[in-house]
Amino acid sequence: MPWRLLIFSSFIFLLAILAYAGMSFGYANYLNTRISNQDQTIDALTKKVTPEAQGIFVDFYSRLTNFNNLLADHIYASKVFPMMERITTPSVYYDNFDLNIADRRLILSGLASSFDALSQQLYLYDRESLAEGYILNQSRLVEGLVNFKVTLILSPKLFAK
Repeated sequence: MPWRLLIFSSFIFLLAILAYAGMSFGYANYLNTRISNQDQTIDALTKKVTPEAQGIFVDFYSRLTNFNNLLADHIYASKVFPMMERITTPSVYYDNFDLNIADRRLILSGLASSFDALSQQLYLYDRESLAEGYILNQSRLVEGLVNFKVTLILSPKLFAK
């Protein structure tokens, strides 16, 4: 019985040696040949492109990379306008719009047709997912219209790309 285990182990060992030899001498040479062919192709392409054209390409690529980095960190304040258009009731209009991106606060002043219209507007602010909350700073009746000032605390998601 031990001699069968010895024969089986010897067979597996012989297969491992043959696989190693095949990889070392056959496949390694094949890969080295492919690498040298690719190096020759790259050298031929390098000779086709003039150093001046290479400099122009490097300059363009550098500018493109800088522009991409700038856009990645850019704050998109223009997303505020579609949100405000979506959540503003027809009986409310704004006469002042002050956006502070650092504090994520939007201070709005405006007029509402009634206190009921203002409460409907506040309800829409409360339901908006891109607004974390609001503060009603002022509301008073002036010549039949409600003059109000409200601060919206905006979500950081609003300014993300």
